[in-house]
Order: sequence, then structure tokens, then C-alpha cells
Amino acid sequence: MASNVRTFLVLVCIGAVALAGCGEDGAPSEDDAVEVSAEEMGLRDADEGAQRLEVMAGERSGEATIKPWSSWWFPTWDDFLFAERDGELSPLQKYDRYSSTVLRKTTTAAAYERENLYGRHASSWSGLCYAWALASILEPEPKGEVTHGSLHFAVGDLKALLLKTYEAVKDPPTVGDRNDGAWDDEYEDILPHVFHRVLVRELFQKQRPFIMDKDAGYEVWNVPVYKAITKIERDASARDVVHVRTVVFVASPDVESYDHVGTEATTREYTYDLRGVWVGDRFLVREGAWTENSRWDHPDFLILPPDRVTRASFNPEIDIATVDAILERRR
Repeated sequence: MASNVRTFLVLVCIGAVALAGCGEDGAPSEDDAVEVSAEEMGLRDADEGAQRLEVMAGERSGEATIKPWSSWWFPTWDDFLFAERDGELSPLQKYDRYSSTVLRKTTTAAAYERENLYGRHASSWSGLCYAWALASILEPEPKGEVTHGSLHFAVGDLKALLLKTYEAVKDPPTVGDRNDGAWDDEYEDILPHVFHRVLVRELFQKQRPFIMDKDAGYEVWNVPVYKAITKIERDASARDVVHVRTVVFVASPDVESYDHVGTEATTREYTYDLRGVWVGDRFLVREGAWTENSRWDHPDFLILPPDRVTRASFNPEIDIATVDAILERRR
């Protein structure tokens, strides 16, 4: 019966716009994000305070040692988190049942979600992508069913509960400003030379994944980046320009089942020019500009993996320790 319930996902996803990606109304804004400078990332200063970025002609690739996992992103308009379907309890109903039968504690997580957080007419891109992207680079993937007495938690249930403990994580380190739709927002931000610095620092040097809002506009579509291939070519005539083509590999939330296991990988390609000066075989970058389709299709901002994170939920009925107990994880 559980597998039949989860085929409901296909019906929920009739909205083509929602299937295009995922977002998060609670994603970091310019006011609450922690902006990370290139200096704080460990990059050296160049002349006049500009941040030094040195590149070389040719192709280079980098991949994180951690590969993020895919998950359905539980949009705000989807009632899967709290609504029973064909006799199958929802993830939060199972959470409440576990609390009462195992912990002898009364919780109303499902009711709170329905009455305070669910929105039938919410924005098509509003959901738990921020929570998923963060959890997928910081947590092991739930891969199998867990049973507690008569309660059976499928993979989709476990991922839903885990993501709910990451949805309200505050102040992640960010690079670039979120486009809030204001008249003075800079559409070109994040600038390509800043984007390239993060690739070099996080993937090529530290081999760490990071999170990228892939939509340069107002909507937020967070995805975890775990691999990149970049090719740099000298300009045929202008000595102060190099042309860059970068392909990033991301885990996708566009899965066909709530119980999906593994990484559904997809790629994004960006092109940009970097300006600077050659010093021997190294090109000292001063600035950059998006080119071709990337002038309007490029990342908006990046979120770096925090060294420490305090998990939190917008649903006050959800206890982090209880979720970990259901997941059978010890901290």
C-alpha cells in the first residue's frame, strides 16, 4: 500500500512549473545571511584590496569527497507531510504516534504543519530545498525502512523528518546576495570571478560540496554542487581576457518517488570572461563578466558548508532528538 501511496507524487507533480526545480521561501535573504568575503575563505589579497585569483589555461576538474543525495523537496503546497493517504499515515502522523507510544509524550506535529505551515496556494517554488540541500551534504542518506513496533517508516518518511530538522537553520555562510526582486538588486551577482573563486577553493582545493541557488532571479532553487569541470582559453587577440566554460554537477530533487535512494545527477553549464594580466603562465584575475546564455542564466548566490550547524524546525512540535531516535542515529 505504501508504494501506491507514493505514486501520488506523479499526480501532485502535474504542475510543470513546480517540476522545473525547487525553492524555499525561508532561504537566506540579504538581511539574515552571513556574507563571507574571499579573504575569510582563505584567499590572498591583491593590489588595492582586490581579491587575488590566479588561473591557468587548460582544463581542470574537481570533485567533493562527499556526494550529496537526492530527495523530493516537499513543496509547501504538497500535503504529504501531514495528510493520511489510503490508510497510510503521513511522516508527521507517524512521528506523533511514535512520540505517544514509545516516548509516552503527546505531540501534534501533523496538526501544526497543516494549520500553520501548509499553503495550498503557496508559490510553486516554495518548499524544503534549502533544508534538503543542506542535509544532503551534512547527513548520511536514509536508505532503508526503519521499524519501531508497529510503525514502519519508509525512506520518504525518514527523509521528510530529517529535512524538517534543517529547514530553520540560520545564518549559513553565503557568497553573493540573494535577488529579492528589489529595483536595485544586481542581476549579474554573483559575479563570475567570485563564483570561480568558490569553485577553486571549495571543490578543487578543499574537495567540499556547496549549495547554489541556480536561479538568478527572485525565485530560489537551491541545489548541492559536488563536481565541476572548467576549461580556460586565451583570447585570440586581447591579452587581458580569458574565456571560461564551466560545467557543474548537482544533485537534483526531481525524483519520481518519495522513497528515492541515491543521487539523481544533472549538470549546469556557464560561460564567462575573466579579465586580468598574465604573469608567466598564470593569469591574475581582476574581474569577470557572464557571457552568452549565462548573462541571464547563472547562479544567484552560494551557500558554503558550515563548520557547525544548529538544526531547527519551523514546526515547534518537532524535537530533533526524537527524529534522530526514529532514524536510529546517535549524535
